[in-house]
Amino acid sequence: MEYADIQNKDGNEITVSLPGTLSATATNYGVFYIANRPIEIMAISESHLVAGTDAGTVSLQIEKLTGTQSLDAGSTILKTPIDLKGAINTTIKYSGYKGLSDRQLEVGDRLALKDIGTLTSVGGVCVSIYFKYINNGGYRNA
Repeated sequence: MEYADIQNKDGNEITVSLPGTLSATATNYGVFYIANRPIEIMAISESHLVAGTDAGTVSLQIEKLTGTQSLDAGSTILKTPIDLKGAINTTIKYSGYKGLSDRQLEVGDRLALKDIGTLTSVGGVCVSIYFKYINNGGYRNA
């Protein structure tokens, strides 16, 4: 059994969806998860039904908020934001993360969707985050 197989066992998933025109309204982006146990984010995937059309940047970042941090005051998790002007109806798995400390949440830490730019026309955004609990016990190789 490979170490990576053991590390990725017993994962969980968080999914947040902004259907239809909700995706084009910045006030709909915000906190979507509060950690009740320490976790580590392992993978993030995103898909959207309608691409952004604004001439400027139209992107999305996943933000980690600790303590009493407000939106846009936390640390970002992805090295490069998700391009909401990219291919529609295509699931993209992101693997470029910042440091390990940015991917680990303690009890009470929150995750938020952070919109960047003007969200003109964006529609049907769905983000899935695969995570594992930290200190969930070990596995023995029988």
